Amino acid sequence: MDSGLVEVLRWHIYDSLARTTEHSTLPEEEQDRLLAQVCAEACDVLGNWVKSQNWEELRSSGNGTVADVIPDLKRVRPFLDPLKKALNRISEGDRSGHRAPAIEDAAKHIDRAIAAAEYTGRRYRGLSQSQLFSQATNRVEQLRKSLCDLAGEFKNDLDRHADDQQKRAKRRKRASILLGQVAPFLISVSLALASASPAVMRQNIPEWGHDAVKVLLVHHVAETAQPSVRIAPPRVGPHVG
Repeated sequence: MDSGLVEVLRWHIYDSLARTTEHSTLPEEEQDRLLAQVCAEACDVLGNWVKSQNWEELRSSGNGTVADVIPDLKRVRPFLDPLKKALNRISEGDRSGHRAPAIEDAAKHIDRAIAAAEYTGRRYRGLSQSQLFSQATNRVEQLRKSLCDLAGEFKNDLDRHADDQQKRAKRRKRASILLGQVAPFLISVSLALASASPAVMRQNIPEWGHDAVKVLLVHHVAETAQPSVRIAPPRVGPHVG
């Protein structure tokens, strides 16, 4: 998957959010078309990402738990230059005069991601790396579906020339909230694309640290896809017998 598509989408999101604020002077129909387009773009990019070989390469090869890699997360920190460079590139990126908000210190961003993965591993020692990958995949799929559904709602009303201004205003508000969540999520996708390929892993990361980096990136994807939902082992329902 082309990392440039992810970065362009992120800029499109910020541009759309800036042009569809509550006091925007754009006609409401034009605001709806703008948000419908960027939701559809995000729907496609997330769908391509979660089905891509790039994402599949982040699946851990073993049957270990997230807790198993906690010692290696700190040890591998000095080898994470590809992540730092990717964050700096994202922060400095500029296309057509539009600049996304700068990322604060790249090293702090990486340290927070490591701390979050360590917290999950310590709190839920039974959470396997495969369960983490499945959760991350499901979260991305849920986010993608929300974007696709919203794009469809916009399109249906635009095609029908619907004139319920209150309903349309509420939908634009929903779109702003959702797209505001997608933009930082795309940073985690860019990080994964920049550092998770086998070639990059072999070149930059000692073999003992490969699973730790995969867990770190997958956890970051899961966390940013649904930031308000804690990552935890799946609940086991009551046995009915």
